[in-house]
Amino acid sequence: MTERLDYLDAYQTHFTAQVCALQSWRGQPAVILDRTCFYPTSGGQLHDAGLLGGVSVVDVVVEGREVLHLLAAAPSFGVGDVVEGVIDWARRYDHMQQHSGQHLLSQLFYQQCGYETVSVHFGREESTLDLDVAGIDPMHLEEIEQAANELAYYALEIRAYFVDDRTVTGLPLRRPPAVTGQIRIVEIDGFDYSACGGTHVHTTAEIAPIKLLRQERRRNQTRLTFLCGLRALQDYRTKHRLLLESAAFFNADPASVPALTQRLHAQVRELQRANAFLQEQVLGYEIAALRAAAPRVQGAALVEYLSADRTADALKQMAALLRAQPQTIGLLASTAGDKLTVIFCRSDDLTLHVGNLLRDALAAFGGRGGGRPEYAQGGGVAPTVAVELLAYARTLLSTPTHAS
Repeated sequence: MTERLDYLDAYQTHFTAQVCALQSWRGQPAVILDRTCFYPTSGGQLHDAGLLGGVSVVDVVVEGREVLHLLAAAPSFGVGDVVEGVIDWARRYDHMQQHSGQHLLSQLFYQQCGYETVSVHFGREESTLDLDVAGIDPMHLEEIEQAANELAYYALEIRAYFVDDRTVTGLPLRRPPAVTGQIRIVEIDGFDYSACGGTHVHTTAEIAPIKLLRQERRRNQTRLTFLCGLRALQDYRTKHRLLLESAAFFNADPASVPALTQRLHAQVRELQRANAFLQEQVLGYEIAALRAAAPRVQGAALVEYLSADRTADALKQMAALLRAQPQTIGLLASTAGDKLTVIFCRSDDLTLHVGNLLRDALAAFGGRGGGRPEYAQGGGVAPTVAVELLAYARTLLSTPTHAS
């Protein structure tokens, strides 16, 4: 059984240990030591990283009663050798801050709101806390965040110790322990008691600042994303820099950025509406010109159009305008984005089934498709055949099957 030094002192970063076994775990070299400071992934907390005998430790897992250290390469040491382990302190301390912060937040939500913590996850960039409630009033979140930071500044002591099954029944645990026998308790100085095997800081002062980023509903639960300590400080730095850059863009005070952004957004929306109106007018003139120059097929104007840059949405607009014209058939295509889009349409005063026309035209070039009698859209063939496809559709219109 591997002795867990991290249980006793989360701040220990160097240790020596004897190699008990060398083996492979899912294709990677793995080492079992008689004792270790490396924390294995468990309880939502990620594993430690660092060096073991000069080789990078890329994962740490629990297998039975042993801790397996997965290495980036085969080690040069053997069974019985004494090796030095070095913990990646920046990673370890970050995990300690997030985990201790979660304990504080979970107790606050329980005490002030009655919300139970369902699960937690400490990611590489953000941490999450799932609560047994469908949603939380944003004002309550602000109150919890304020209370958490105030408690952090009180520098409450955080200590870990072991108790037996009889003693644990006298502790006000938020959740019953998942194990029996010797149970490790992490206590925040009379405020919170949790059965936990994770690594933690010495006092709540090391957790601050604490920031609740957002909430999202997950079925009947709420997932809160939060940051603690240096993560929260880095988040503040980044957002402060972005705010200053935005203020400099407006040549204004940072406090006025939200109002200026809203005003700019409203102006952009108005310009987009005006631009859409003008584009529709220009398109209307273009459609009128195309129809005026279009040849007649069985008394209907046949508008044939091929573009190299018009989007599918633009073709749909053209089709809508053509359909509003009397006695009109539209054979429209675009090769924008190196993709062939084909739209056939006709006015309601004709009986031609353009869906069948499109189906037969595409089939001749190895494609498949169809649509309604008055409107059809398809593709699925090479853009290089666009001219031939439209020409073939034109010839089909002269056949009895596709007469209008």
